[in-house]
Amino acid sequence: MRRMTDKKTLILFSIIYVVVFAVMNMLVFFVFNEKNNVFWISYGFMCAAFVIQIVSMFLAVKALEVEAVFFGIPLVSISLFYFFAAVFISAVFMIFQNAPVKLAIALQVIVLAVYLVIAVIALMARDTVQDVNDNIKVSVVAIRSMQADVETLKAQAQDPALKEKLRKLSETIRYSDPMSNDAVTDIEGRIMQALNELRIFCENGQNADAAKKCGEIEVLFLQRNNLLKATK
Repeated sequence: MRRMTDKKTLILFSIIYVVVFAVMNMLVFFVFNEKNNVFWISYGFMCAAFVIQIVSMFLAVKALEVEAVFFGIPLVSISLFYFFAAVFISAVFMIFQNAPVKLAIALQVIVLAVYLVIAVIALMARDTVQDVNDNIKVSVVAIRSMQADVETLKAQAQDPALKEKLRKLSETIRYSDPMSNDAVTDIEGRIMQALNELRIFCENGQNADAAKKCGEIEVLFLQRNNLLKATK
């Protein structure tokens, strides 16, 4: 359903751009009878502004959770600023066609270069933040999966003392830092191994060993959380 909505939105935007581009071309060629090098250079930059605007809109609204921004200004807004600036400059030089060719080119190139630099920075920042968000999601899923496994073992446990141990362990996991980094990779590996051993003890009815393993896992989580705090 989301793909269909995005597709319809893209089609509607494309229709709008085609209509606006057609109307602008009609106005340009109806209004200006004389056309020299300055006119054609300005017209070329105006057309390029349309293409760049379409590409910018596509990149800015790409299916990511993080919006591309530059100093708090969305890339979509910045691309519109560039578009109107480029079209305005083109219109001015179409009117004053006796202006120097170098001046017409220089102004358009400067505006375009500034926009491209801003757009690249905004997209790079967006992708970096998105990667961080993706890593957080993976870590949160891993923590919740561990807690769900312990909750399942608790529900299956018959021994009251073991049930209490598993409850405490579940709470420890629940309130553990969901973030992760290379510094805690080794400890997290040991936690996963210990959880597998805990599951085996519970399935085999080794309640004493399972209760002891719960304590060991809690210590590992404590070490992990402290190390995360120290390395942030």
